[in-house]
Amino acid sequence: MLRSLQTLRDTSVGARILAADGDHLAVVGGGDDYYMPWHWHDCLMILLPRMGSIDFRDETRKAGTWLSEDRFVIVPKALSHQTAARRTGHDHLAIYATDDQLAGIEGRVGSLSRVRAKLGAPTFFAISPAMRSLLGLCEASETTDLAMQSARGHLLAALLMNCLSQIERGEPLSTSTPDTHGDALVSEVKSYISNNPSTDLSLDLIADAFGLSRRHVTRLFREKTGMTIGEFHERERVGRARALLTETDLPVGEVAWRVGLESGSALARMMRRVAGITPTAARGMARSDKR
Repeated sequence: MLRSLQTLRDTSVGARILAADGDHLAVVGGGDDYYMPWHWHDCLMILLPRMGSIDFRDETRKAGTWLSEDRFVIVPKALSHQTAARRTGHDHLAIYATDDQLAGIEGRVGSLSRVRAKLGAPTFFAISPAMRSLLGLCEASETTDLAMQSARGHLLAALLMNCLSQIERGEPLSTSTPDTHGDALVSEVKSYISNNPSTDLSLDLIADAFGLSRRHVTRLFREKTGMTIGEFHERERVGRARALLTETDLPVGEVAWRVGLESGSALARMMRRVAGITPTAARGMARSDKR
């Protein structure tokens, strides 16, 4: 199934289109049930996970590939591929660029021959810290405000140039198959917990979110991090609590509630166990450092 640039523009929900003109398109995609069956484009596609992982398959390889938040894939035009979310809460940014847009970039910055040389098959590259920051800024600028729309266009242009630079200068990453994605999966679990520190995240809830058994996710997490999921969750809660204690004047009970605990005494017990310090002492130390 061909999904041309025009088709993508016509069928995407307007609020999810970040930029669009005759030569390029940037679309936010995803959702809990995200699935795109086999298709191809009449232009280049760069796919960047913003949250969660993607099962990526293409006609050049038999096995699926785990596309996590630390990497992006560049997909040549006319190459058939399929994508699906690996867990709930998935979100990604897809940038589509025509030959005319690439030619225009070449006219401004010089030859893209080294980039084009790597476009024979889907290729994976690391997402740099600058790219991650630009992704976050693009997400924050999803608004109908005219000024922010203009700023978003510049942010997306900068992101595209960063992608092309990474492709030109960076080394391709090896593919991560379902059999070897343990590190990426643990990174996903950690990100999921870090984004929900105040939520009561049971092992059953986490296992269901990632389509794993309790036993498997527990064993894998301890093997890769040296701690249990519960211990990591507590560290995230304590980290969030310390930030609130040092950056705000909120009462200890309010801080406890904001990190998902029922009382200030429960927060004090957790902080003593995890960090060896009480809420009052943490706040006092921060104020002493500011003097």
